[in-house]
Order: sequence, then structure tokens, then C-alpha cells
Amino acid sequence: MSSILASVRIVLLALFTLLLVPVQLVLLAAAPKRADQLAYLWHFASRWVLGVQVTIEGTPARAAVLYLSNHVSWLDIVILSRAAPLSFVAKADVATWPVFSWLAKWQRTIFVERDRRSKTGIAVGAMSDRLESGAALVLFPEGTSSEGWGILPFKSALIGAVVATATRMEDHDVDLFVQPVALAYTRLRGISLGRMEADRTAWIGDIDLLPHLWSVLTTGGLEARIVFGQPVEVNPDTNRKTLAKEMEANVLTLLEQARS
Repeated sequence: MSSILASVRIVLLALFTLLLVPVQLVLLAAAPKRADQLAYLWHFASRWVLGVQVTIEGTPARAAVLYLSNHVSWLDIVILSRAAPLSFVAKADVATWPVFSWLAKWQRTIFVERDRRSKTGIAVGAMSDRLESGAALVLFPEGTSSEGWGILPFKSALIGAVVATATRMEDHDVDLFVQPVALAYTRLRGISLGRMEADRTAWIGDIDLLPHLWSVLTTGGLEARIVFGQPVEVNPDTNRKTLAKEMEANVLTLLEQARS
């Protein structure tokens, strides 16, 4: 994709966004689930601007589910939003990013300060509230992004939100699930992406956000694959650390499948 075409697409997305702003502000206050659906529409437009094609394998669970996914890039948000109207759990730093912070809040993102244990309980409470309302949340339990060929150890603290929610919902006769998800960036302009090209998609280390965004925009032709595993029902007796280990193994298996 040429720089000129990328610029035109950005302008069109900006105009589309400005048209949606007043509607979204009303929905966030009056009908949050409708706001999730409007954010889903915005991500559809974003994938067109970025020139990304997404293939989905498996079936995402609907409502009252915590998706646990590997994490490669800022682009993951746009890719995973292909599956359903979603909200995300993100590190607190995202709330300070130019433009992206506003878009994250637009999608009802829950921000968490992972380095401060005293704040973890607040995040778990916010996640439990959202799950209890029947929402679908995405958590990146690695806590940071990786190059996309493997996964980092899953942290269990925030996964505990589903156990806390199950305890609160025990008498409500409502099913609550976690579901493993793997995301892989597979091809670029029809050519398979290898480990040497990880920086084409992965956003890790000291890579600046805006140059990386512009690189994705001007390259175009990116293909990604999402693979959903089997949902696992959670109950008050579920051990969050055991669940984290199980989900880590499942996501790694799904990632190998996504790359095959």
C-alpha cells in the first residue's frame, strides 16, 4: 500500500470516527452493550484501513466469558475484534497513549496497574462486575507482548477474576467460561511470515508505536489467523493457578495450530 493510499484511508477513518463520536458517547452512558457493538463496527473499518485479512477457526463463546490470548502487538485489539464485540483488559500505560487511550476507553477497556499488587484487587473487581453483566472480556495473561512464535508464562492474578465472579454468580444459574485463544500473523502480501520478519507485526522492546503503525499501514496485505479452543466452565472451586497453567498449555497448542 502506497503512502498516499495509506494517508487517504487514515483520513477516511478519521472522518468516520468523528461521525461515530456523539453516538458512542450517548451509548456509553445509556446502553453500554450497544456501545460494544458500535466499537465492533469501528474495528471493521480499521481492518480495511490497515489492509488486514482475518481468518477465524473454532467458535467463540458468547457472553460471560474471559478469553485468554497470547499477545503480539497493539494490532491484536483490531484483529481479535473481528470475532465479536469485545472489551479488553489492558495495562494502565495505554490510558496515557495519544489517540489510543481515547479509543481504548471508547471500547470500555479495563485498565490495570500490573506492577502494583494493591491495584490488582480493584482490577479483579472491575472484571467481575463486567463478567457478571454477561460481557465478553479479553485478557492477555502474559502481561506483555512477545514475538509471536511462542508464549510467555501466564500470570494468574487477573485470571482469578473469573473465579471471583463464579462465586458471586453461584446462585444465579448463569454459566461462566474461560476460553483459550491463539493469534498468529501468518502471511504478508501472500508470502509466509517467518521468525526473521517478526518485527513486521510484533511490537516488542523499544519499538516506537507511531513508526510501527505507519509501517503496517504502508505495507498492507497482512493476513492473521485466530484459533479458538474449547471453553472451560469456571466454578467457585476452580483454582486460578491451576487454570492459568492449563490455559497456557492450551494457548501454546492453539498457536502451533494457527501457524501450521
